Amino acid sequence: MFLVEYFDWFGTQEELKKLDEDVNKACTEVKGITYKGRYSPHQKRFQWCWIFESDGYDKLMDMSGKMKYKRDFKNMPYGEVEAFAGPT
Repeated sequence: MFLVEYFDWFGTQEELKKLDEDVNKACTEVKGITYKGRYSPHQKRFQWCWIFESDGYDKLMDMSGKMKYKRDFKNMPYGEVEAFAGPT
């Protein structure tokens, strides 16, 4: 399963880089989810997305609980997660 978390970011680039590091570290602490990186989606209205390969959606929730970052709605006001099951 692939999970794509789309989001807009209004903080600094340095803060975003630290957030990426926090996401990556949290993924290493949860078995069953792999961080594939941050990308710029051209077909969605969001500025960025993180892509994860996972055993299930619950692993994303487990990973989020391990993160030090607590969402600041000034920096990240919008977000959306899509899950892709397969291949079939």
